[in-house]
Amino acid sequence: MREEAIMNSENTDIVRRFYEAWSRQDLETAASLVTEDFVDNSSSSRGRDGVREEGAFWFTAFPDAEVSIEELLADGDKVTVRVHATATHLGDFLGIPATGRRVDMDEIDIFRVEGGLLAESWAVPDIFGLMNQLGAFEAASEEPVGSA
Repeated sequence: MREEAIMNSENTDIVRRFYEAWSRQDLETAASLVTEDFVDNSSSSRGRDGVREEGAFWFTAFPDAEVSIEELLADGDKVTVRVHATATHLGDFLGIPATGRRVDMDEIDIFRVEGGLLAESWAVPDIFGLMNQLGAFEAASEEPVGSA
């Protein structure tokens, strides 16, 4: 039982370090915490370059994003984390030009840890809530998002 507790502690530590780096927008450190063949099952991102690309995608639209861990649970090689992000929409996001709106988003992620690194992830972000805060549905009732 003690061995499992140590492994769970090490696994939650790697996830905590990943989100600390992510929140600082330190994509090099975040990428160093995943395996070379890291698989993000919620996007097309793969490997360390995928982490950098995913970060660039989010931080281009939300350059002041701050992410905090709300809850962290581990069982064997899996770590589940509930995070909360706040940011200002200052760049294009999925075809929506910058609105300047302050947004909040919750997300639940599950990571598989292998050899002390993150090997795989599954993310469940509240994209519907985010898009609603950006006014995507208001705009859709008037005209297509991004149209001039």
